[in-house]
Amino acid sequence: MSKLILLDGAMGTMLQNAGLAPGGRPEIFGLEHPDILEEIQRKYVEAGSDVIYANTFGANAHKLKGTGHSVEEVISVNVATARRAAGENVRVALDVGPIGELMEPMGTMSFEEVYETYREMAVTGEQAGADLIVFETMTDLYEVKAAVLAARENTKLPVWVTMSFEAGGRTFTGTLVSAMAATLDGLGVDAMGINCSLGPQEIFPMIEEMKKWTDKPLIVKPNAGLPDPFTGGYNIDAEEFVRQMRPYLSLGVSMVGGCCGTTPEFIAGLAGLAAEAESAETDEAGTSDDVLSPERDGKEKQGQIREPLNKNNKNTRLRGVCSSRKMVDFGGVRVIGERINPTGKKRFAQALREHDIDYIVEQAIDQADAGADILDINVGLPGIDEAELMTEVVQEVQSIVSLPLQIDSSDPATIEAGLRACSGRAIVNSVNAEDEVLEKILPIVKKYGAAVVGLTMDKSGIPDSAEERFRLAEKILNTALAVGIPREDVLIDCLTLTISAQQEQAVETLKAVRMVHEKLGLHCVLGVSNISFGLPKRIQITTNFLTQALCCGLDFPIVNPNQEEVMDTIAAFRALSGEDAQCEAYIERFADEPDEKKNE
Repeated sequence: MSKLILLDGAMGTMLQNAGLAPGGRPEIFGLEHPDILEEIQRKYVEAGSDVIYANTFGANAHKLKGTGHSVEEVISVNVATARRAAGENVRVALDVGPIGELMEPMGTMSFEEVYETYREMAVTGEQAGADLIVFETMTDLYEVKAAVLAARENTKLPVWVTMSFEAGGRTFTGTLVSAMAATLDGLGVDAMGINCSLGPQEIFPMIEEMKKWTDKPLIVKPNAGLPDPFTGGYNIDAEEFVRQMRPYLSLGVSMVGGCCGTTPEFIAGLAGLAAEAESAETDEAGTSDDVLSPERDGKEKQGQIREPLNKNNKNTRLRGVCSSRKMVDFGGVRVIGERINPTGKKRFAQALREHDIDYIVEQAIDQADAGADILDINVGLPGIDEAELMTEVVQEVQSIVSLPLQIDSSDPATIEAGLRACSGRAIVNSVNAEDEVLEKILPIVKKYGAAVVGLTMDKSGIPDSAEERFRLAEKILNTALAVGIPREDVLIDCLTLTISAQQEQAVETLKAVRMVHEKLGLHCVLGVSNISFGLPKRIQITTNFLTQALCCGLDFPIVNPNQEEVMDTIAAFRALSGEDAQCEAYIERFADEPDEKKNE
């Protein structure tokens, strides 16, 4: 059985009622009037809150600049006040809001500056005695990523995140609910959800969507309905608020509370729902102890490694990769665009050497327009600072194109730089089966919650037989699981060798793909075009091999999406396999084609 954790309600609403002037800083008011603050928080405790938020929402160095107060002073005093109000049985959360400045490349703050700002708050909060950290009312997924990493890498406290969404299902900066859930699930937060901006009724379908993408405990902290344009207040009272919150019980949320416009009366009303939840059957969200006292040893909790992706898999959680604005699920054939890569591309290599970012971004746009689902990013050339350039290219591409990215490098520093620059959840390519490579790169993949492509090769090179490649795939999978990377995030590349030099290897590659797909239940990747290197009319060989590979289980082909014949082949396969329901995408793709002559 699982206890529904009851959070507190609005702080700003209560402080304004107690004398906070319009435009005043709640955190400074709390310093100057600790008795008023403590009384407000005690009322929430008396109403039934299991967790109260410290009055530290805007206590960051950026917002406190010029106030004469330090981060340490503001957080320490306000956490201490909350501790007094909480007593022995109620937990205190360090409440952390947005910094208030956009990040690069859209704004001026670098990832490192944002990270350091949140690190200071998190460390100070832990030292002050907070039981957990809540990042709330966030709108920028990239900022959230920096915040979560700062907290997890520098404290042992549980980390919760709630973002604020508009009615259309995106945040102010365009972040999707699914992108938030997938990214934060990968980063290993202890709970996630939605707060502020909307009422319970409006938030409900968004929590339904979030639940599809994560099995983490879910948090719901809505406003008291929607703003009234005439009064400036909110349009539902405590009784109606509780009525609208009731459906969340059947949805299996773990934590409920209130945001703007809510008061202790609202929380007291939710206490009745909490009592109902205690006697109700729980779902997979987990117990209150799991949420408030997680392990912090860098490994997944026992039982957290997911089941194989086969017909016996009971896990219904969706998986995918994303930017903040675009989600690509792992539910079918997904095209990885290969053009942002200097291998065999003299013009692209020239662009890298000349720092021609415009040309690189053009390649991203062209591939997105041609139908790519994911973009491979490889900037490795001798004499280039690969990590620095990877950061710049990732940021520039993401500012123009919304597609998720695949960070393609064998250098751990470059991989980390690329993952750090990604706004959402990426794929890392490539990790071969050498012990040293696995030991260096897989922990980075785990840290950033990425998916990973494992190459079936080791120090001896690429095995000739499908059976040996399968053995290396098993090794990569088992090592990834041991690090805590879920099985469904492991993709295997059985490697394509050109038939002009090793003709027999085409069959071995296809056989290996089928074995990995059927016996391990893993997603399969192949760089398809290498099959035809050195041959005339390459497209015939490439598309024929692509069709065979798709039938064997290839679902992540790395191809040039600007080759119409390749994309036509994939469109046909999607229609034949049933992925393209009612052949709608296929019909749309060829709608403008001239009618074929009918046989007489």
